[in-house]
Amino acid sequence: MSLRDLKRERTRQSIVDTAFTLFAERGFDDVTVAEIAAAAEVGTRTLHRYFTSKEELVFPEDEELRADLTRLLAERPAGERPETTLAVVIAPLVGRFGSENLVKARTRDELIASSPALLARDLAKQAAVEHLVEHHLARQLGVAVGTDVRPSLWAKIGMACFFSAYRVWLSQGGNLADHVAAASAALSETLPPLGT
Repeated sequence: MSLRDLKRERTRQSIVDTAFTLFAERGFDDVTVAEIAAAAEVGTRTLHRYFTSKEELVFPEDEELRADLTRLLAERPAGERPETTLAVVIAPLVGRFGSENLVKARTRDELIASSPALLARDLAKQAAVEHLVEHHLARQLGVAVGTDVRPSLWAKIGMACFFSAYRVWLSQGGNLADHVAAASAALSETLPPLGT
């Protein structure tokens, strides 16, 4: 990473950290972009070069996450079983969110729950991840999305395991990877094999 890129990344992270602190103190709706920029010691135009909306400041990982998942899925071998693909997809999600400080993650979750705009953005983020997985699985199976239930079903099941485990982690703490494993095991115990 060049010195210029390093400086840009530091500025971006400073804006994110400053925004999060202000949101945690006063609530998402009661903080303006101008206040965030001033506290981060940048101009509003500079802030908007990094983030096009205030909502993006609560989800700064979205673009990078989708790019990582797209690359990861492109590297998967042909004919891979859906459950293997899902395990490979969930691993970086666990690494990305599980490494986050639990107190900070809980504060972020409270912010999202308190704002309809953030709730909508969070649901859109989850749907975007599911969409990537669904379309990859459709290509792997050689079927079209919308004409075969399997890609959508597998993508929904996989993401439901992760997000259900994430909710438990927020509530109970512990190791997110363990909660994901428990969710997967519970699913296997609860549901009969497909087609029976």
